[in-house]
Amino acid sequence: MAASLVGGAALGPVFDLLLKTVVDVGIKISTFRSKFLSLKQTLMDIEPVFTDIQKLSNALNGRDEEIEMFKKKLIEGEELVRKCSKTKCYDALKKWNYSRKLTKLENSLVKFCQVHGLIQVCRDSKLILVKVNENHKKLDEIHSMMRNVSLTGYGSSGSSVGFTNSIGSSGWTNGSSFGSSNGFSGWSDVPPVPDSVVGFQVPLQELKLKLLQQKDRVLVLSAPPACGKTTLAAMVCQEEDIKAKYRSIFFVAVTKTPNIRRIVGEIFEKKDYKVPEFANEHDAICQLNNLLRRSTSQPVLLVLDDVWSESNFIIENLILPLPGFKILVTSRFVFPRFDTYKLKLLSDKDAKALFCTSAFKDGTPNVRLDLVHKVLRSCGGFPLALRVVGRSLCGQPEGIWLDRVMMQSKRQILFPTENDLLRSLQASIDALDEKVLYSRETTTLRDCYLDLGSFPEDQRIHPAALLDIWVERYNLGEDGRTAMAIFFELSSQNLVNLALARQDAPAVLGLHNLHYIQQHDMLRELVIHQCDEKPVEERMRIYISIKGNDLRWFEQRLQPLQAEVLSIITDEKFSPNWSDCDMQFPKVEVLVLNFETRTYNLPPFVEQMNQLKTLVVTNNSFFPATLNNFQFCSLLNLKRINLERISVTSIFTANLQLPNLRKISLIMCEIGEAFENSAAKIPHMWPKLVEMNIEHCNDLVEVPAEICVLDDLKKLSICYCHELVALPEELGKLTNLEVLRLHSCTKLAELPESIVKLNKLEFLDVYDCVEMDYLPMEMDQLSSLQTVCMGSRLGFSELPNSVLKLVKLEDVVCDEETASLWEFFKEYLRNLRITVIKEDINLNLLHKSLFI
Repeated sequence: MAASLVGGAALGPVFDLLLKTVVDVGIKISTFRSKFLSLKQTLMDIEPVFTDIQKLSNALNGRDEEIEMFKKKLIEGEELVRKCSKTKCYDALKKWNYSRKLTKLENSLVKFCQVHGLIQVCRDSKLILVKVNENHKKLDEIHSMMRNVSLTGYGSSGSSVGFTNSIGSSGWTNGSSFGSSNGFSGWSDVPPVPDSVVGFQVPLQELKLKLLQQKDRVLVLSAPPACGKTTLAAMVCQEEDIKAKYRSIFFVAVTKTPNIRRIVGEIFEKKDYKVPEFANEHDAICQLNNLLRRSTSQPVLLVLDDVWSESNFIIENLILPLPGFKILVTSRFVFPRFDTYKLKLLSDKDAKALFCTSAFKDGTPNVRLDLVHKVLRSCGGFPLALRVVGRSLCGQPEGIWLDRVMMQSKRQILFPTENDLLRSLQASIDALDEKVLYSRETTTLRDCYLDLGSFPEDQRIHPAALLDIWVERYNLGEDGRTAMAIFFELSSQNLVNLALARQDAPAVLGLHNLHYIQQHDMLRELVIHQCDEKPVEERMRIYISIKGNDLRWFEQRLQPLQAEVLSIITDEKFSPNWSDCDMQFPKVEVLVLNFETRTYNLPPFVEQMNQLKTLVVTNNSFFPATLNNFQFCSLLNLKRINLERISVTSIFTANLQLPNLRKISLIMCEIGEAFENSAAKIPHMWPKLVEMNIEHCNDLVEVPAEICVLDDLKKLSICYCHELVALPEELGKLTNLEVLRLHSCTKLAELPESIVKLNKLEFLDVYDCVEMDYLPMEMDQLSSLQTVCMGSRLGFSELPNSVLKLVKLEDVVCDEETASLWEFFKEYLRNLRITVIKEDINLNLLHKSLFI
């Protein structure tokens, strides 16, 4: 039957034959029933792509040669299913062999669809568009046809080729699937909308009408800070008629110190293009214009979020001569040259409704109404204040409400234009003082919150960076459980936004389920203001922002300073020269450095920081940076280093001796060359290393065996390293290892046999290691194993029987297919909990900046 369909046949019948065969055989044969059910679901999920390929092939006068590769893959699958139907139930070898082949068939179909299928759809779509334009067909006809080319949101993301997430999988790291359901997935990166939005129905329709009808290229959405400008802009971007008109939507946050090259670079990333090195701002704009002209013929909407008054040149320079190109600007200022929509504060009715949803569990006041009205008046109709203040008072007795009203009436804040807003917010932040951390009686939740001011506005903060700060300052547990509780508490107070990988993930995943933390820029301003209330010489936290080479902050300061936390932020115009900064910070325990240059010199005063315990260095440019001056540092008390987008070679070249270093995190760093040439230095440089965390380092191919000489290493986490193909056989020498995370190392095919020697291993994560299809046979030697994460279309057809002896195993986090393998053993492992992560075949590209 299959052979008769080879050559010249339509794609549809071949696909239907495979699906019918899977259904028929699945009903009759129980041997491979779970495999057939999974394969059937996959075929049903990807069927729209095959349908679109056939339609486009017909529209292009039958390009049969282009679909032969699809037919071949389907025919091979149909033959395999029929062979499975003839397998005897007692033939264990054939059952095992065919089970693996069925899994690989399913994986290959998904991958084929993701890569070849969507590329084919995209290319043929563009060919059709060219033909339509040449023949002067109506624009609505092409819109209609292109809109039919869809697979889980493909139509909303232009012509970009998509995968489930940045590592081509569908595990719990898929932010678009497992984050807020109201987020706008895909490369446009439109932020999610809060669950409770009140009073925006009319503004939404008015703003949308302006975007759809007016001919002006720029529209400004203006309002005071914390009025919901970003929320309204995100809402309008998610409207169907906006997405139908603007097939490419880019949402970019603009800081107080804007950078055209950085804005353009973000758009390149969102289009999944490598960011070029721009000679200057004019070159960046020219390359952006060329990129958009090449990649789309449809109208483009660029959203510039939070533009400041002195940054009007950013708007002027980004007005591109493209048909239908439009810029939506959100700003707390008015730009007279451009058409402006002014968003008003919430009405009394809407303000009360929003406040009550935050302050009372059922939305109905249970305290005196006069107190409610006084708090409402102090919030002034600002949505952010209403949510934050309401949440901080939720569940509190009337006495606390009365104290808060009194506190707000007496407070004075020296912000001339935002007095009312900041007065309300500061009372809520001060209330965090009432929540003491059990790790240190003198430390409160407010202390942890104030540390967030160390990071630039709009930055997505990696949870590991904050954990490193809090562990050393407040003696929090290194496992991250208390830190995760703090994040949830701050989020419940509406003081931070959490990008959770999955809302319903089990608690055992802890910080592994959190992508990043973000803080509203208005709340960050308030944090910095609170820290700056005292004279510089008396501050516990010092936050310094340097524009260009303006180093006046360091002039005429009394020495030495008493700060324990020091944050220095520089921009792309900063030349790495600290020669005039002869400062002393003898008590600094935490140093946070943020910069945007390709080369960065550590400040000379770092050498004198004898109490430094945590160093966080983040390069906010698009290319790995080189760190200099490490060779002059003698940081004997340094325990934690967190590096992001750094060329690690510069550290090995400096031969940095850190005898007490306990943890190092390398995120999006360039490490391949350093590990290949200098790995032998690691045991001597960091002899007491307990934890190594490596994420998104795509030049890491093999883990050096020298790491296995680190006798004290307890946690080894290597995640999202797509080129990693091998772990050292010496891995078994890490006899103290308790956690091994290999999440989404998509080319890693096997674990070294010596892994079974890790008898202290408690946590093993191989989720999304899609090339891996078996576990070591002697798994029972992992006698301390408590948690296993595995799944997302792995090639596993069975588990070794030795898992029966994993008596301490409590949690298995997996997909449905893998869960069926573990169900057999659940009867014998009485304490075992199996948490199934529902698979979601979503071929949208999750922009990588979501993990930053």
